[in-house]
Amino acid sequence: ILHPPSRLEKLGVKPGVTVRLIGGFEEAFSGELRERQAAVVEGRAKVDLVFFAAECVSQLSQVPKLAAAIQPAGALWIVYPKGIAEIREIQVIDAGRAAGLKDVKVASFSQTHTALKFVVPTSSR
Repeated sequence: ILHPPSRLEKLGVKPGVTVRLIGGFEEAFSGELRERQAAVVEGRAKVDLVFFAAECVSQLSQVPKLAAAIQPAGALWIVYPKGIAEIREIQVIDAGRAAGLKDVKVASFSQTHTALKFVVPTSSR
């Protein structure tokens, strides 16, 4: 591929979207968001995209609260480490589905992490 999509293109981050970061993300990701002119917000307002860094299964208990923080047409990206026993893809999928979300996409977030995208089903918007 001569011109592979950037990480933010794969994640659907467009200029002007509102984003909330939950958990530990490297500064490079925050810098990419600023360059893309995404508005990183804190507080209780609903946002277009929530990025949640989950390092172990116990952290997935936060998913229902985070699902409530996205706009009806928004998305929750759960970013988790690749290939470790502490957290597996099926556990991430189960947590998202238990929160009433639908898993629609997987993307490589980095060399060490994968991201799963969850959205509110169209029938529930």
